[in-house]
Amino acid sequence: MTDGDIEFQPLIRKLISRKELTEGEIETSIDLISTEQVSHASIVAFLVALTMKRETANELRYLIRSVKERSIRLTPNLNSSIVDICGTGGDSINTPNISTAAALVASGSGACVAKHGNKSMSGLCGSADFLEYVGFDLNTSVAAVLSSIEQIGIGFIYAPKFHPSMAAAAAARKIIGARTIFNIIGPLSNPCTNLSGQVIGVTDTSLFETISEASLNLGIGNVMVVHAHDGIDELSNTCPNDISLKDGNYVKRIRLDPKDVNLDTARLETLAMKTREQSIRVTLRCIYGQAERDLLGIVELNAAAALVVANKAHDLTEGIEIARESIREGRAKKKLSQLIEHCGRKRRLEEIEEDLELVSP
Repeated sequence: MTDGDIEFQPLIRKLISRKELTEGEIETSIDLISTEQVSHASIVAFLVALTMKRETANELRYLIRSVKERSIRLTPNLNSSIVDICGTGGDSINTPNISTAAALVASGSGACVAKHGNKSMSGLCGSADFLEYVGFDLNTSVAAVLSSIEQIGIGFIYAPKFHPSMAAAAAARKIIGARTIFNIIGPLSNPCTNLSGQVIGVTDTSLFETISEASLNLGIGNVMVVHAHDGIDELSNTCPNDISLKDGNYVKRIRLDPKDVNLDTARLETLAMKTREQSIRVTLRCIYGQAERDLLGIVELNAAAALVVANKAHDLTEGIEIARESIREGRAKKKLSQLIEHCGRKRRLEEIEEDLELVSP
């Protein structure tokens, strides 16, 4: 047992007794984790205890601040709004990579997207898994990511690259194999300093309330926190959705049914993928407009949310129409091609297109 483990023990005991950690205690815990002074076993115990206790809005704010302070920051030189769309993961339903597809569709619709993401810790395929498979280089330099956002209108911020201090927690998260505080912190700790809008999907009601409260102090103008009643960590077209929309200093709550935005109610089983390869193929088909209507519908709905927080659509109904046009006219596909060409191997994407017989709409 290291000195760091000994210092960590009181924090773990406090969490087990279901007491809230102070800002100083959060700072200590992140220091110990980021400097690799504690064992994987201690990190696992800490994360599990915090999850079982249930994270408070204050703890979230302290953690986000600590993680962001240790990140590699980037500030795109743009006058337009910059947005992100990301879920907390852990829904166990294994949908395709909806947030990545929606980000590309939104970018093809005129929104500037700084997509923050990682490899999956508990599901089939995270945003980084998908993009790496189709040719994106996860080792892309910070300068290239920055120029991608500025020149193309979309960039991928691979979390381990921009949060090197959190690398020590990755192995512990993999051991746990379920949602932890880092799934929540991830979407909330985008290192883009001038992010102006964000869509955050969460899996359960209590987390929805906590993140909605924490979002008031993130320094981001427009934040939409969404919770689908079917447990998907994004807006769903299978069921009602709860939405918390922060606009300036105000928050309004909305209950949304797919029919309210002219979408047919989908069947959950059509959204569930069985393998990583199927998830990747279907995500691509959504971007290219060649997926089933239920799958296209959920991508359009989430792209619409990104367009609303980017001030590119007045409401979700208008956003869906704009997103549908982005897919139909091949603009989402073009954004993917440009992103891979700028930050990876375009030939890899072309080979996959040929193999899957994907063609532009």
